[in-house]
Amino acid sequence: MTKVIVSCMDYRLSEEIEKKAGKDALIFRNAGANVNGLKDVLKGIKADEVIFMPHTDCAALKLGYSAIKEGKSVDPEVEKTLVSQFRGKEFQTLQDLEKLNAKLGEEALRQIFPNAKIKTELIDVTKIKIPERKPVVYLLKPESRYNKEVIGAYVIQATKKEAVSGDLKIA
Repeated sequence: MTKVIVSCMDYRLSEEIEKKAGKDALIFRNAGANVNGLKDVLKGIKADEVIFMPHTDCAALKLGYSAIKEGKSVDPEVEKTLVSQFRGKEFQTLQDLEKLNAKLGEEALRQIFPNAKIKTELIDVTKIKIPERKPVVYLLKPESRYNKEVIGAYVIQATKKEAVSGDLKIA
């Protein structure tokens, strides 16, 4: 049985992800728990269970919100992989955008993994233990787990660096 976890690279989430992962889950993390940006790397996986873990107070979604609602410019790659999926969609607040991201991500995961059990957990960061932030970004493979050095850092996880190049710009 293959379990996949998709979440955001935010430093606050590593311990929550570890709790769900166990030792065998494949973990994919990018800016905003952006399934759209991970579609190509996820398509080759035969998953039985997928846990989608976006979160509140997401900096990547704040970037998307400011690009759409306030007209701020973003890097073209970030526009393509993250922001464009929300253009033309109905939302008023950042919280609306966070819920929309959870909805769109789950829908995309259901298309990618039609036979898998899909579960979405929107993590409220005000209700979790937040580690001390470290000014570091780690690029790890999906099977990697976190040691004390990684907890508190931003973590991007994917099979190919090319799949997360826009996320590295955001980080």
